[in-house]
Amino acid sequence: MDLSTLDTVSAAEEGAVMELRHPATGAVLNQDDGSPVTITLAGSDSERYRKAERSNQNRRLKNSAGRRGLTVTSEELENDNLEVLAAATVAWAGIVLHGESLDCTVANARKVFKEIPWAREQAEQFVAERANFLKVLSKT
Repeated sequence: MDLSTLDTVSAAEEGAVMELRHPATGAVLNQDDGSPVTITLAGSDSERYRKAERSNQNRRLKNSAGRRGLTVTSEELENDNLEVLAAATVAWAGIVLHGESLDCTVANARKVFKEIPWAREQAEQFVAERANFLKVLSKT
């Protein structure tokens, strides 16, 4: 088995499309034209995801330099995770918040994931699952 055929880094960098689902029913949410509401996300093995994580860790290390007993709050960790997820957001279709159709930007991704916790949860789970970023080989 050639392990390079399971290149999660390249696949994660390319991104994968997640269909956003209703938080109670699990049904795929649809746009007015019937197409699904989607978010394209880079995986946790992607450089953009790891770069955002390293940035958070470097900031924490810098802030703790020379100090003992420095604690990180759960709010800070939550915000750090939000920043990583916003950085991993590549594109989307059909994202509307407060009646406004939003362009896919890091700032808008941060806003959506902060205000809509169930969407954030779906995206976090999707990004963490490597299988979402690997092409399944057909058995022929």
